[in-house]
Amino acid sequence: MRFSLNYSSRLHSPSTFLSLVAAFALLLGCGDKDPISSSSPESVSSAAAKLTVSAHKAGGYRPVRLSREALISSFDLQTLGAIPYPPDNPPRQERIELGRLVFFDPILGGEKNVACGTCHHPDFAFADFRQFGAGTNGVGLGPDRVVSHSAITGNEIGLEPRNSPTIFNTAFNADASGQPSHLGFQFLDGRVNGLEEQATKPITSRVEMRGDAYPGTNEEAAAAALDSVITRLRSIPEYVQLFQEAFPAEAALIEGAAIIDSSTYGRAIGAYERELVTRNSRYDRFVLGEAGALNNIQKRGLVLFFTKAQCGTCHSGPMFSDFRFVVQGVPQEGDGKGIILGDDTGREEFTLASADRYAFRTLTLRNVELTAPYMHDGVFETLEEVVQFYNDGAQPRHPAVSDELIDPVLVEPLGLTHEEIGAVVEFMKALTDPGTALDPLLLEVPDEVPSGLPPVFGVNAR
Repeated sequence: MRFSLNYSSRLHSPSTFLSLVAAFALLLGCGDKDPISSSSPESVSSAAAKLTVSAHKAGGYRPVRLSREALISSFDLQTLGAIPYPPDNPPRQERIELGRLVFFDPILGGEKNVACGTCHHPDFAFADFRQFGAGTNGVGLGPDRVVSHSAITGNEIGLEPRNSPTIFNTAFNADASGQPSHLGFQFLDGRVNGLEEQATKPITSRVEMRGDAYPGTNEEAAAAALDSVITRLRSIPEYVQLFQEAFPAEAALIEGAAIIDSSTYGRAIGAYERELVTRNSRYDRFVLGEAGALNNIQKRGLVLFFTKAQCGTCHSGPMFSDFRFVVQGVPQEGDGKGIILGDDTGREEFTLASADRYAFRTLTLRNVELTAPYMHDGVFETLEEVVQFYNDGAQPRHPAVSDELIDPVLVEPLGLTHEEIGAVVEFMKALTDPGTALDPLLLEVPDEVPSGLPPVFGVNAR
């Protein structure tokens, strides 16, 4: 949770500046009088400056009556816009339905016992409620899933090295420009751009989906995985028909099973994932006109979020993320990745640039209540722990991350009280929407998939 005012954008008018002054006055408990009301109407023309503060107390929090317009103007509150679709993957019902089937079909797993939907399950907000994902040959689901051994080689298959993020709202991930894009950064190190490319990667990872199904070195097996999955899909007549219906333009030029290739495979899964957008949180309803959607504590938390708690520095905009790669100094747990044994150096694992060491992509806070544990390695179990980490000046910290290396806005403690931390957390919970406005079918595991394998579990189904 970080903060530094961008004066060129946030303080773009006197009325906005006065609104922020009023917000700070509210947090400091500066009495009964509205800090703005004494200004003349001529000097404060914006409705955003009309805050009132009640001096009464309730439940340990100072009740507030904040103009919805004031909050929206002061903190540039936004809701999600139109989904940014790729030119070659517009929304098409047949394609979305196909992508859902492929997403939950364990035919993608090297040993046919794991699907995309195993670690990104709708019961767990399209994540898994685990510190580290348990992919290939795991048994069970979500926090109860345990890793095992390869059914082919008998070799142990361990946990994944990072926490599994939610699929919800990944349609709005931003690219290097900071704007939502169909080529937005995916994965915590941003190593691929766009959902279509992302869909081709987990099947190449031994601990995620590949297992020991393909021969050769790790690199050779990874290279063989995508071609092998495509071959499997092509061998299933129902999938051939469904791909032809979902990609009619391509089917007019390509005969038979060849319609299924890496491009149509990635676009099918991407088409499904891109529709998993949640727009009906209490926050969204508040911004769109429902003044009572946020309660008093949540509104107090909102003001804190963008001021004293400094969250809005990185967690801003409609996705509550700027999608930058930031060094936060989060303590490392788990096996780590490849550059330093037992450690995870973040974006450097992809770019191989030492300047990117320990930098991870800023994640969205939408549905953050539903996606514990937190950080790249799931080191914090609760949102209160996350806020306390920033409140203590990014402590406890990774021993290799010095004050000089860490993002400078994280070094100083924030001075939040216990009640203020609670209010910030309550505001973040107002960003929760498990898909209440979505077609319910998008949130359901299909009863059966064309491979004939049990959805999600495959040959490990019990």
